[in-house]
Amino acid sequence: MKQLKTKKKKNILTPAVKVCIFAFVCAAAIALCGVITYNRAAKMADDTVIATENEGGVNIRFTDSGYGQTLVNYDRADAAADDELKDGGFSDEEDPAEYVESEPPVNLCVTVDGHTYSLLTRALTVGEALEEQHIEVGASDIVNGGDLDAEPVSGMNIDVIRVVRETRTEVETVPYETLYVWDEDMMEGEYYTLTKGKDGSITRTYTLTYENGVLVSEELSDVVKVSKTNERIAYGSRSSFSNSRGERIDYKRCIECWGTAYIPDAKWGYQTYVGERNRPGIVAVDPEVIPLGTKLYIECPYSDIGDYGYAIAWDIGGHVKGNWVDLFVEYLDYANLFGARYVNVYILEDQSVDIFALRSDYYVFMDD
Repeated sequence: MKQLKTKKKKNILTPAVKVCIFAFVCAAAIALCGVITYNRAAKMADDTVIATENEGGVNIRFTDSGYGQTLVNYDRADAAADDELKDGGFSDEEDPAEYVESEPPVNLCVTVDGHTYSLLTRALTVGEALEEQHIEVGASDIVNGGDLDAEPVSGMNIDVIRVVRETRTEVETVPYETLYVWDEDMMEGEYYTLTKGKDGSITRTYTLTYENGVLVSEELSDVVKVSKTNERIAYGSRSSFSNSRGERIDYKRCIECWGTAYIPDAKWGYQTYVGERNRPGIVAVDPEVIPLGTKLYIECPYSDIGDYGYAIAWDIGGHVKGNWVDLFVEYLDYANLFGARYVNVYILEDQSVDIFALRSDYYVFMDD
């Protein structure tokens, strides 16, 4: 028996069918991508919540806007409720008589701390709107564009200027002066500090005001002065030297003079210009250089002759002019020995002394 073989016929898709299948697959893929993109965007929107204020159910979110970031201080449930209420729908639990329609949020432009935000808010005042976003306004800060107590209005531009005040101090030293006070009881070259000197000072305090980190003013706010204390130093002008006999001679001033000697003569006798009797210790002077009555000590700094000693200016002479003294001596031989030479004339510090009592040749000449 002849075996019959049957050939199975293949199912071949036509091109039109293939095109339809391909179009269907592409449409399904596009739809799936749209669903995934939507879910991801929703998730990203949820992830942008940076803080949640539990009181009052306020959620703070950032979204992009023309101003930078938009601060939203109401949640989506509120927004949904707004939409529902606008459509006139109420839930079973809500009493329409007790419902008060909420005002739509206003949009404020807020610039603070170097950033600008678009702020959506239902706050009653500008200050409350800033507080909701934890934007603190210090007592010295400046708010431009609206008072903190003002009602927010859409389109309002609020600029919070941070004001910082600092102080700068400058200290100027006022140096003390040194004053010298003469002390008649102190010797020449002696000094004694009566009051120690101390510098004074002028302290100036400036207030510097910065607005958003920029210096806008500098004002002198305080001046404190501390008086200086001048230093007072006592000094002496009394001078002294030791004569050839070792006596200490205190004097006010020393004058180098041309010295000569004279003896009584028949014409003038013993009468001096002041009316006193002439005797050793009396000298003639120029009153314009050494006033009459001045008590002196006359030093002869030579080895061949001793000091004339204590003297008083009681006489004058026609030839005695300027720094010249004419010394009365008892004997002509001494006058010739003395001759003419320079002597040191010391004006005594103590003008109350008895110069004749201090002289070793003290005696009074008597008329013949």
